[in-house]
Amino acid sequence: ASSRAKKMLVSAATVWCAALAALSPSSRSALAPPRALVVLAEGAPRTVEVCRSKHCTKRGSAKTLELLQSLAPPGVEVIVADCSDTEHGCFDECTMGPNVRIDGRIINGVKKPADCAALLNVDTPAELG
Repeated sequence: ASSRAKKMLVSAATVWCAALAALSPSSRSALAPPRALVVLAEGAPRTVEVCRSKHCTKRGSAKTLELLQSLAPPGVEVIVADCSDTEHGCFDECTMGPNVRIDGRIINGVKKPADCAALLNVDTPAELG
């Protein structure tokens, strides 16, 4: 992506995050991030990491991991995040989990099949609808 396109995505992500923060937790979980906010750039590492710490696990990260692994297109690796080098062993955004990191960006509240599909920029299979 061009430098201008990257700046536009960062700006859109900033607006999205601010809007999301203003919502109640139950409202947040009903929204899927806009597809354009998470773009797997060509040539970039294509790794999706799912936090499996205690809090994210309670919020459904095992199902999130399973969904992402089943939806991941070829060339995208979905793994359990290695957070052993962090203070709390997680992404430190526990109240907004389950949390996913894609190419260095942390995405919060990834639970539904539509959320997972949007993050991977794939269509949600009808059976997962």
